[in-house]
Amino acid sequence: GSKFAVMSNSGSSANLLMIAALIHSKKHRLSVGDEVIVPAVSWSTTYYPLHQYGLKMKFVDIDGQTLNLDLDALEESISEKTRAVFAVNLLGNPIDYHRLREICEESSLILIEDNCESMGAKLNERYAGTFGIAGTFSSFFSHHISTMEGGMTVTDCKEMYQLMKS
Repeated sequence: GSKFAVMSNSGSSANLLMIAALIHSKKHRLSVGDEVIVPAVSWSTTYYPLHQYGLKMKFVDIDGQTLNLDLDALEESISEKTRAVFAVNLLGNPIDYHRLREICEESSLILIEDNCESMGAKLNERYAGTFGIAGTFSSFFSHHISTMEGGMTVTDCKEMYQLMKS
């Protein structure tokens, strides 16, 4: 359901492409030193691209029932330095994107998704990985759909798509 998709060798690289495109984007620009909220539970490949591009991670606790970002804790953690939220949909369980999008819109935050563990998951008939300006997927052999290796980054933003292809 996304307008554009860029294939890569892995979900890890898909995350890296997404962050690189945001660093170089004129429309959705992140800059070195910007703060990005991330869940305290995820994989190193969620965090490494942020560190590689000099972004500051702010770890926020998870909800014990869903294993996704605790949205109350997220709201409390937003500061004047916060520029983005990197949501991770754990184990096929999408976060409450309706509330998360409201939070992001109220604070003018960029929303991006690591959906590598939740390919095919839906929230109200919309696929996880398509709620933010970009989302990533993995087809590593331990995931839902396997090609042994492979990743995909999706977006509806033509600029992001062109940057990722570059």
